[in-house]
Amino acid sequence: MATFATQIEDLTGSVSDTTALSSWLTDGARSVMSILPITILKRVASQDAFVNTIDVEGKKVLTVTRNDGTIDHPCREVIPSMRGRIIDPSYMEYASATDPAFYIDNQLLTVKPDSSGSNQRLTSINMSITVAHGDDAIDNFPDEAENAVVLYAARNGVQRLMNDINVSVSDLSISSTEPVSPTLSTVTYSDATNADASASSVSNILVSGVSDVDPTNQVPTYTKPILSLSSAAISDFNISASAPAVPAIDVITYTNASNQSAFSSDLSSVTFGSVPSEINVSSSAPTFTPPVLDVDISQFETFLETEEDTELAQIQLGRLNNEVSQYQNKLSESQAEFQKENSIYQTEFQEASAKFSADQQKVLEQARLDLAKAQQDAQNSTNVDIANKAKDQELALQNAINNMQKAVNNNNSILSKFQQEIGLYSQNVAKEVQQYQQSTQKELTLFQTRTSVELQKYSQDIQNELNEFNKDNVRYQAEMQDEVSKHNTALQRAITQAQISAADAQLESQQATSVDLQNKAADQALALQNSVQNMTAAIQDNNSKMSKYGVELQAYGSNINKEVQEYGSNLQKDTSKYTWYAQQYQMLDSQYKEQIQFLTGLSSPQQR
Repeated sequence: MATFATQIEDLTGSVSDTTALSSWLTDGARSVMSILPITILKRVASQDAFVNTIDVEGKKVLTVTRNDGTIDHPCREVIPSMRGRIIDPSYMEYASATDPAFYIDNQLLTVKPDSSGSNQRLTSINMSITVAHGDDAIDNFPDEAENAVVLYAARNGVQRLMNDINVSVSDLSISSTEPVSPTLSTVTYSDATNADASASSVSNILVSGVSDVDPTNQVPTYTKPILSLSSAAISDFNISASAPAVPAIDVITYTNASNQSAFSSDLSSVTFGSVPSEINVSSSAPTFTPPVLDVDISQFETFLETEEDTELAQIQLGRLNNEVSQYQNKLSESQAEFQKENSIYQTEFQEASAKFSADQQKVLEQARLDLAKAQQDAQNSTNVDIANKAKDQELALQNAINNMQKAVNNNNSILSKFQQEIGLYSQNVAKEVQQYQQSTQKELTLFQTRTSVELQKYSQDIQNELNEFNKDNVRYQAEMQDEVSKHNTALQRAITQAQISAADAQLESQQATSVDLQNKAADQALALQNSVQNMTAAIQDNNSKMSKYGVELQAYGSNINKEVQEYGSNLQKDTSKYTWYAQQYQMLDSQYKEQIQFLTGLSSPQQR
């Protein structure tokens, strides 16, 4: 037999947290054990002999017996506040050797009357059971229920895997940073003049100014879309049906008629047996107590709407899904527990009701026998006073029988009505639970559908924004290239003009007859040559910067495309995996509930 961990991972995939596996298995075993019917629990129950008291913490008490020296008698359970009455013979609750009783106070079970030896025996179920992930069987646990424990743990394992995916699905974050626009060197030139020369025959040299590269648009930036997820509206579960009140049974009393005042003792006194005052049912009628739905969506709304932190919102969303799912499981378990307790109570009530009716009938039959005897005594008597007294006694007895029969009939009518009310209450509770589960499942389905659509829209928005960025980037690079081309053309024109001016200056210097003018022109030509060289170096530096900037822009665009594609691919993978986990969870949950219904006797398992 494979270990429980292997069986779980065959249904869920790898779950590395072995501590969590053991915890889920333990919780599942205890949960299943708490709703199993008595017929199954008795097969794995243990017995303990004890003297008067025994600790029952962590145990589910099935039966308690006390031996009177000859046979074992079942002990009836009373509430702790009745402990005084079961030891006082003046009360009808008094516990005797043939009718023992027990109560449980602070996890200590006490049997009355006391015994000097180990004459008491407890039959119980150990509810503090633990299961390890490496086990392949559970001690003192029904074999047919182990599969339900595996399904319970596997369902929780799928929830864990779904939560892990929710943590990994975060908002798109672009790590690449846009390149900084380069700072181009300003190409300047101060016109050389011959104002200090003694001759004015050499003309001024003019160089056109060249402005910086100025593209029309700025570098495009990528603006990520905002992820906004809807929330699920799941209300608290309230039971509108009210449990019927336990009916008040008419107390039947009769004072025995006697012939003590008669002149003769020939007439035997008429005895009237004790009549039970009420139906003795050890347990109370069960009430359905739904679990409390404690789902706090304020943190989810804060993360999503106020802080716009989709990563934390996704984590909270996974937590909300988990809490709602756990609530539905607890609701199903509460319903199964109610059905079990109601079945036990109905059985006990029917048995007690039958015993009550039998006891009443027994008393009535005895009264009728006493009446017949009294009538025969009256017929056989020759004494007038005795005969009259017998007739009075007969009349009183007949009236008592009539009143008792009336009370018995009324009690039977009350009990029949109460049984009908209990049955109707059980049906209404089952109906309301089913309606609530259907409504909750519908809302969860709509919520999952909306969330899936919104995630798809978010992914499409990312792609649309990327397309818009790529379009703007292409236009910007085209404009930048055009501006750079215009800038280079202007620079080349300025250089050409400077070279022409330098040639003209050199020619004029050659034609000058004055030595001073010739020297000034030569200095001017040298200054112009230096300026041309400086301008050429600046142009080359600007071209180098623009080339580097173009490469950086290209890399920036490529990185953004790569990151968006990787995010989209990862998002698609996580979405597909999450969808599979959700389907697997629904299947496991359905199988678990089906198994529980089978174990509690509510349905038959499907053949697979």
